[in-house]
Amino acid sequence: MSSHSLKRSRSVSLPPSSPHAPLPPVILQTYSISTDSIVLTALPAAPFCCHEDLLTMPRRQLEAVVRALNERLPRRLRIGIEDDEEEA
Repeated sequence: MSSHSLKRSRSVSLPPSSPHAPLPPVILQTYSISTDSIVLTALPAAPFCCHEDLLTMPRRQLEAVVRALNERLPRRLRIGIEDDEEEA
């Protein structure tokens, strides 16, 4: 078994978000098929603490997270925000 076939995963626990403790910078790594390259996207700070943080956010705050990510993500990876409140 070669070392390339082994997958390593490392989880990092972030502290809960708080106005007194800013979250650390984040680097997102994605693979681009069109350019056959790895794309690194740097965020000056994590826009949320953890998955649980996203589950408890009101819609406006979730939209702010999406806008923060979209400002930095390559166009093809941006997240759409659909206004489904009119459909309800």
